[in-house]
Amino acid sequence: MTVTIKDVAKEAGVATSTVSRTLKDSPLISETTKIKVRAAMAKLGYTPNFAAQNLANKSTRTIGVILPVATMGNPAQNPLFLEMIQEIGVVCNEKKYMISLATGKTLDELKDSVRLMHQRKLVDGFILLYSEANDPIRKFLHEGKIPYVLVGKPDIYENETLYIDNDNRLTGKNATEWLLQNGHTQIGYIGLTPSQLVDKLRYEGYRDALLEADLEVFPELSFETSADFEGFQTFITENKPTGLVVADDRLALQVREYLQQQNLRVPEDISLISFNNSVFATLSHPFLTTVDIHVKELAKQAAMLIIHYLQEPETLMSKVIVPHEVVERETVKKMNQNA
Repeated sequence: MTVTIKDVAKEAGVATSTVSRTLKDSPLISETTKIKVRAAMAKLGYTPNFAAQNLANKSTRTIGVILPVATMGNPAQNPLFLEMIQEIGVVCNEKKYMISLATGKTLDELKDSVRLMHQRKLVDGFILLYSEANDPIRKFLHEGKIPYVLVGKPDIYENETLYIDNDNRLTGKNATEWLLQNGHTQIGYIGLTPSQLVDKLRYEGYRDALLEADLEVFPELSFETSADFEGFQTFITENKPTGLVVADDRLALQVREYLQQQNLRVPEDISLISFNNSVFATLSHPFLTTVDIHVKELAKQAAMLIIHYLQEPETLMSKVIVPHEVVERETVKKMNQNA
């Protein structure tokens, strides 16, 4: 005879809805009750039919993970995103969900991928791994009332968005203060792309720290085109900075290589501090001093939040702020030390 949810509920002395929520690992059910229900399942030999449940609930038990359009190489090969995808996968496996990646070489390709995943009912909701200003992907999700969680700070709809982030303005300020505490007073900032809100906020934090110290704030520098390199060289020649805040570990390695080509040593001539504490930080000496934004925790919280929202759609929109810390290594020189 097939054991049903009703049989389990009767054995455990709970409602059938409690058994259903236990199967979903709902946070609304206490651990004590979950243990009792699972014990009843084991005693009766109950095996959940997830396919039937998903069909009845119109659920795929699949989360779409949206990667950004490539700005610095293939994002699917970026250790930052790979680490996040892996951690999201761990959480989804524990909760009996699967993940499906949405990628595209252009914004149009990416939007088409996301739209098809939604229209064909291949996913229940999405995790957006980036935040950009005027992003058509997020606009599509928001206007379509499609469940999603944003990793990053929203530029619009903030009170209507579930999101996970660091305090990126504070990370930028703390990185700059690290250089200030080590005696640097001429400090520049090298960013990624103006459309990325994380970059904009980190630059604002850089500016905050220098204004509080009554020091000159320089315009944000880029590091992509030949004109950018010429502008950077002019900045180095005219302002003679002793420290640079660089928006990303990978970018910091490019900056370090360029400085070496110009016969400028790191950290003896110019100190660097960057962000993410990725695998790039310790690829080669000198190892990067960097701000650890706890990527795994960002991804873990994002996965938990979207699954909770899918199971309990009446959940109030909320944000989660993950802390950060400076990891000291070898690329920041104390200015009272000899080169």
